[in-house]
Amino acid sequence: MTVMGIIGCRIFEDEIVHVLTNDPEAKKIYLIKNEENTGLLHKLKSQGLDPVVLPFYELRTHLKQRNEFSVIVQLQEIGLHTDPSRLKSRTYTNLNLMSRFADGVLLFYGLCGHAFSRMQKDFPYFRCSLKLLQDRSEGKTAPLEDCIAAALGGNSRYREILKSHSDTFFLTPMWAGNWKKAFRLGDESIPDFEFTPENMRELGYRKVGKIDTGLSYDPDFEKNIEEFALTFGFEIIEFKGGTEIAQKSYRLMQKLLLNPLRV
Repeated sequence: MTVMGIIGCRIFEDEIVHVLTNDPEAKKIYLIKNEENTGLLHKLKSQGLDPVVLPFYELRTHLKQRNEFSVIVQLQEIGLHTDPSRLKSRTYTNLNLMSRFADGVLLFYGLCGHAFSRMQKDFPYFRCSLKLLQDRSEGKTAPLEDCIAAALGGNSRYREILKSHSDTFFLTPMWAGNWKKAFRLGDESIPDFEFTPENMRELGYRKVGKIDTGLSYDPDFEKNIEEFALTFGFEIIEFKGGTEIAQKSYRLMQKLLLNPLRV
């Protein structure tokens, strides 16, 4: 039995649905029972998959009954990146839990403000393989800067785009559908945070970049982008994105687990 664990931000929900839907090797998919996996569950079912939803403490019994490649997924809330220490703490807790069952864990995250820059050093004796999403766009393997770099095809393309679009706030389909939650609008627990048109303009933003990743799990992408643009008075510009980094990172981890001598 070989088990891959996935821990990721809900921003990568669509990419995770895509890689799992297109993986004939994944005979069984387990979702950890929590609110953050609800959207993932619905999307996987809409693609004809039938994941098993369980709390962590029931996983071991189910895994012992199978002798095939399985995937366990634990998504984490959108917006954790605004507090890197909290993001790191939450992720490390889930990593320790996931390592009890998985042979390798793929984090659907970039460096996210360097929250994970010391990850390998923090887990020097981890018994399972551990990787972030990988960028190979510059001829060498390196962690991604963030989820926007992943959608745009890598760090180098992201930096090139930023040179001529420094006034642009980028949104993927999941960002566009969850920006209010991510920015915690109306959340009285963070009174100093005001995500207003005036403050956005003070930060230099004038446009919203619609990144088309080629995935269409959310039919309201266009509507959500228009709502964001109207709210902040931004012009909409479009960028071609993709899922290549998510796919390659997933396949690399899978190959490492199933065919370690060929990696």
